[in-house]
Amino acid sequence: MLVHFWATWAGGGWSKNASRSTVLVAIAAATTAAAAAVAAALGGKRLWANRRFLQCGGRAVSAARANPAAAEVAKSTSNTGDTAATSTRRGPSGQKLRGPEQKTTAVDVPTPEFANPFRTPAIEAEHVHTVYDTIAEHWNHTRYKAWPRVDAFIRGLAPGSLVADLGCGNGKNIPAIREAGGFVVASDICAPLVRIARDSHGDNVSAGTCVADCLCSPLRGGIFDAAISIAVLHHLSSEPRRVQALREAARLLRPGGRLLVYCWSYEQDEEKSRSRHRFVAQDVLVPWNNKTPSVKKASDMSKIAASGGPQQEAGGWTERPEVCQRYCHVYREGELDELLAQVPELAVDEVYFDTGNWCAIAHRRAD
Repeated sequence: MLVHFWATWAGGGWSKNASRSTVLVAIAAATTAAAAAVAAALGGKRLWANRRFLQCGGRAVSAARANPAAAEVAKSTSNTGDTAATSTRRGPSGQKLRGPEQKTTAVDVPTPEFANPFRTPAIEAEHVHTVYDTIAEHWNHTRYKAWPRVDAFIRGLAPGSLVADLGCGNGKNIPAIREAGGFVVASDICAPLVRIARDSHGDNVSAGTCVADCLCSPLRGGIFDAAISIAVLHHLSSEPRRVQALREAARLLRPGGRLLVYCWSYEQDEEKSRSRHRFVAQDVLVPWNNKTPSVKKASDMSKIAASGGPQQEAGGWTERPEVCQRYCHVYREGELDELLAQVPELAVDEVYFDTGNWCAIAHRRAD
């Protein structure tokens, strides 16, 4: 609905002595009345108008600034119900999350056959390594930049810092490290993701990539100014393997070097987290609807055919997205602290919660 306001005197136009505040009040009152009339026509449903600016005398005045009390009431009353709960959910990058809460399946993790933490358990081989090899291309299209507090940690490092990105995925943290004036060696056990990271970010001497296990890295120890492990630790299925990953990160750091760790949290209620994830247990399978970028589903083909649009041969369509089950161990409050306490080389500086993740910053103790 568009409402036009036209006020004139006998001589045409506004009087020079007219009060601007009076004009604003009159416009706001008329707008409220119009909105009420439309709401009544809609059966009592609330209608909110987004009035960006009211132009008066050549100066733009924000409607919310003109009447802050009313704006606050409108904000509080509009953020109610299921719609509001959905609209306020955000991912670690700050993006709005759409769709229903993601369902997970509890899984029993078998006791490791070997005490050696370097031996990959079958559940990780099947539900982590194989899955990420399969979904790498699609996963790459859903991860595009460092999360805000990860970015802040990186930009807090001194220029020229050497950073180890352990479990780098598609290399989304590399641009932030470069922009901060740092150098990075990014590694991941998933070869397809490392190739994507190399092709996207490996054309500069400030970044190198390699396929490597974060529990046993080929990198030289004691030389890195910082190491980051973002959303990696929750894919390890036993406590000895988690502790070993932290020990390996500590080995790479010089004395005083800093470590940042992020892992999924079990606590995902509305008060603590605004993400869509809800976990039924600490050890879960999390579904990933794998899709080939730029390839439409068969259901889309029927829609195009019905509309008279061009059709594609059956070989170019997928019947339905493949659902891959990713293994995750999600962390309860205090659990990450307990793991770090088992690595005497590290001193914990801070533990915090960030959008569905338990996070920690630590530094390498002096030898």
